[in-house]
Amino acid sequence: MPALTLERLLASLGFGSRKDARALVRMGLVKLGGEVMDDPFLELETRPDFVEVNGEEIPTIERLYGMLHKPLGYECSAKPQHHESVFSLLPGRFAAMNVRTIGRLDVETSGLLLFSNDGDFIHHVESPKKGVTKLYRATLARNLEPSQEAELLRGVMLKGERAPVSAKRLERLSDREVELEISEGLYHQVRRMFAAVGNHVEGLSRLAIGALELPKNLEPAGYRLLSEAEIRSLGYEPES
Repeated sequence: MPALTLERLLASLGFGSRKDARALVRMGLVKLGGEVMDDPFLELETRPDFVEVNGEEIPTIERLYGMLHKPLGYECSAKPQHHESVFSLLPGRFAAMNVRTIGRLDVETSGLLLFSNDGDFIHHVESPKKGVTKLYRATLARNLEPSQEAELLRGVMLKGERAPVSAKRLERLSDREVELEISEGLYHQVRRMFAAVGNHVEGLSRLAIGALELPKNLEPAGYRLLSEAEIRSLGYEPES
């Protein structure tokens, strides 16, 4: 295995090619342990926990696990068609590290959105077989009738699907506001479920994925990386 040099470290963190990394070092923008580095070919005996680039302290992890408080009006696509991409809210280097969103929230849905470049983790969270639930809060156009509530808990057929889907839990907050927990992640699933029982979703936000809740102090458009404990709370064991 090639020696871990400073330029290789920076390139692995999404700071462009090794040529780009060399340029950052030579401009005096890279620090290790508070000291400005001037040799991009410096061999590192161990991988440091952090490297400072242009004044920002960067964790040197290669596998990224994070959460974003998705605002309304953004597409969960690297190639958006009609609105800005959620990736515009994340550091540009994340795209170079092949980060993907885990599932999608449509343009008119806000809330908790996870992202990672660990394919096994993405599959674990997305797969219905793993049982990672998703909790939503929906504002409805009409009062939720008891018969509609019962039907959602029992299961409804959605057009194009092979099997009925049901709410794992449903809590009525008011006549027109409910919290709904599901274990799948089908296209527009919550909106389609309410449409199937004769209602319409006017507002939708995702509050939680498994045991991981959207933090109250994470403002819309804000993001942060997940701790190992948070990753494990989803039933996944990250590689050391």
